[in-house]
Amino acid sequence: MVKLVRPVLGIDLSSSPAETQDIRQDAASPLPPLGPRSRYRFVGSEAKDLSLPFVRRVKGRTYPHYWQPAEAENAFKASALGRQYAAHLAQLLKLNRQHAARGLLFRIACDMDFRDHSHRRSMCKSFFNYLEMLLSLGVAQIDLPRHVAAVQQLYLSLDELDALPRKLGRKKRR
Repeated sequence: MVKLVRPVLGIDLSSSPAETQDIRQDAASPLPPLGPRSRYRFVGSEAKDLSLPFVRRVKGRTYPHYWQPAEAENAFKASALGRQYAAHLAQLLKLNRQHAARGLLFRIACDMDFRDHSHRRSMCKSFFNYLEMLLSLGVAQIDLPRHVAAVQQLYLSLDELDALPRKLGRKKRR
């Protein structure tokens, strides 16, 4: 069973996550609009991942398959669907910043079949192209050298914190 994709244009941008929006089939679009803004607010990362329209469980696999897109009729519709999928991923990360940098995009890319030369190839290409557009918009707003140095310092600090119990444990034994 393939999940329906909900266009991101229908996202409710109100500040209240408790508000709901009717999910109705739009006559102009074959895809139903996206539900309430809170659609992508989850506690666990696996529940979050499974809410994406292209992620689902597959028989014989103990973890989700991260690229199970809907079938498209032609390359144009596949490209539009790829952009919609990228927008869903961006919305999920926008609403769940604590889940960023945890390898979700890597898992999606690993499950893509880049040898498939059907419409799915244009879907993958437009998925990444749209993410590149969003990345370029975000990068324009930050000082990259300073940000990279800060992230590097964060990871060095986390490594130091991880090693601290081992160091303290060695001192107690002496």
